[in-house]
Amino acid sequence: MKAVWAVTLAFKMAALLKHRVLLVDDSKEDRFLIKQSLLNAGLDLAVEEATDGEEAETYLSAKLQSGVLPDFVILDLMLPKRSGLEILTNLSRNGLTNRMRIIVLTSVLTEDENARLRDLGAWQVFEKPVDLDALLELGKSVKTLTQNRINVLER
Repeated sequence: MKAVWAVTLAFKMAALLKHRVLLVDDSKEDRFLIKQSLLNAGLDLAVEEATDGEEAETYLSAKLQSGVLPDFVILDLMLPKRSGLEILTNLSRNGLTNRMRIIVLTSVLTEDENARLRDLGAWQVFEKPVDLDALLELGKSVKTLTQNRINVLER
C-alpha cells in the first residue's frame, strides 16, 4: 500500500513540475520555431497550441473551469477571429495575468505599445519577426522563471 502511495505522489509531483504552455499563433512556422527554442532551453514543458483568438479563449475558459491554467501563454497579437490584445485585456480584467506569465509577440512595437502591454499584464514583449537571438532569449527567460518556481517549491 505504501509503495502505491509513493508512486502516486511521485507522479503528482512530476506533473506539478512540468510546466504548461499555451502557444497562440496563427503561423505554423512561428509555432514550430518557438517550440524548438523552448526545447533547446532544456525545459520540460507540455505545450498546447491555438491557431486563432477564439480557440485560445475557448481553451483558457475550459482550463479556468478545471482550475488548471497554463503557467505561460505565448500570445501573438495579430490573430484571426479575436486579437491577442482582446485576449490579454480579458485576462487582465479577470485578474488572470497574476496567475500566468504572458509573453506577447507583436509585429509593431513602440515604447508606448510596450508600456501598454506591460500595464495589461504582459511579462515580456518580443517584436516579430522573432529572430534566432530573440527566440533563444525567450527560451532562457522561460527557463529562468521555471527554475525560480522549482526553487520556491523546494523551500
